[in-house]
Amino acid sequence: MLTPSTDPSAAPAGGAASAGEAELIPLLRTQIDAIDAGIARLVAERSRLSARIQAARVAAGGVRVELGRERLVLDGYRETLGEDGVALGNAVLRLCRGPLPSA
Repeated sequence: MLTPSTDPSAAPAGGAASAGEAELIPLLRTQIDAIDAGIARLVAERSRLSARIQAARVAAGGVRVELGRERLVLDGYRETLGEDGVALGNAVLRLCRGPLPSA
């Protein structure tokens, strides 16, 4: 079993490189935070667009959720991110469907 001290992939070789990398952590986290904020903004925009599409479909006598389209969306997440991407795609779809209409 590899431990952090014996796993060669756990840290770069050489103490100087490790210290340099450690100094980058705050900058890298700031970049990740900006990406996360961008993802949240994009999902919110997607949700607004999805609500408009759902309303238009229902007004035209169609269904609110089109499962064939959702399968295509999930295929895109799978192609880009692998099987784990499907879980992300499902979460995005769930968020963008909005609440179910009350009966």
